[in-house]
Amino acid sequence: MTDTRREFLRYAAAGLLPAAFVTPRRQAPRLTQRPDSTRVAADTLVAPIGGMSRPLGPLDNDPGVIAIEHRLRCSCGCTLDVYTCRTTDFSCTYSPEMHRLVVAQVQQGATADQILKWFVAQPEYGDKVLMSPPARGFNLAGYLVPGLLVAAVALVLAAWLSARRGRTALAVAEHAGAQPPPDADQLERLRRALDDVES
Repeated sequence: MTDTRREFLRYAAAGLLPAAFVTPRRQAPRLTQRPDSTRVAADTLVAPIGGMSRPLGPLDNDPGVIAIEHRLRCSCGCTLDVYTCRTTDFSCTYSPEMHRLVVAQVQQGATADQILKWFVAQPEYGDKVLMSPPARGFNLAGYLVPGLLVAAVALVLAAWLSARRGRTALAVAEHAGAQPPPDADQLERLRRALDDVES
């Protein structure tokens, strides 16, 4: 390698090496306005999207309240339960309202079953508010039809496999019966052929 080429590589490495160890500067967080006109970094959670935050109450993370909310479907159409919706989708306005209703019922001393019955009795909710609707009336079909369908498919598949096995066994038997057993002359020729191969 010539001296000029070595010199070029040395300068190129010296120019690139510091760039590899320089860490990018973190950008300063943007500032946003709070309602009380104090400025705060935007990457600090001021309020959930879709509404102002409120202080957590003693029942907001209560296991009993959470268990009830896991059994209630959010009415926003997301198919999530109330607890999952209110803790993951901060733009939803339905799940916080349903949560407030659950908390109010718990504070009045209602049991979980009473709260669920209260929601079902409300005309805007009905049975569809439950994550697992009761097994009666049309809902009963939702519990029975999938099981019956799986059983019917299993029976059809078993019958088809049995018929196929029978046809295969019949074909093997017919094929075996189509060829007569070898006679003494054929066996003698086969024995001589094997002797010739071995010698």
